[in-house]
Amino acid sequence: MPESEGLTALEVLGVAIRSEVQAASLYARMSEQVGNRSLADKMRFLQHEEEKHLTILEREYRRRFPDIELQLPARSAVPSIDGVAFTGMNAPELFQLAMRSEQLAADFYSREAERSLDETGRTTLRYLSRVERGHYQMLEAEYELAARFPDYYNADDFHVGQELMHIGP
Repeated sequence: MPESEGLTALEVLGVAIRSEVQAASLYARMSEQVGNRSLADKMRFLQHEEEKHLTILEREYRRRFPDIELQLPARSAVPSIDGVAFTGMNAPELFQLAMRSEQLAADFYSREAERSLDETGRTTLRYLSRVERGHYQMLEAEYELAARFPDYYNADDFHVGQELMHIGP
């Protein structure tokens, strides 16, 4: 569909639901393929966040289109990093992929919120955009840590306190 046409409310919800399904799947796969427990926990947290978004969007779909069966598009209009093989990727690379996914989703929701003619839909899309940006910022902080201290993500778990030094009163 050409960008200039925009999407109908029905299409936006279908695309957004597909995007959240893909994002939850992405984080589930990432959590299974990393050895570091803390990193896997972060990926599971993000998976659950995306599943919450899915619930919000499905509820909105049922509210707005109670007589229309939900049919998700075969492919999402939100560019996705789904299908990437994570095996052998280091922590910074995983975080960069996840950050890219969150940025794409945030941009999509923001753009569609501006196009929405329905206040409830606009509010929902703006909320999702802000939350995805929050996920991006969380991942960005982790990415910076992984880039500076890659050994932390190669260990089974972090060794908090063993390598820290107290400075100050």
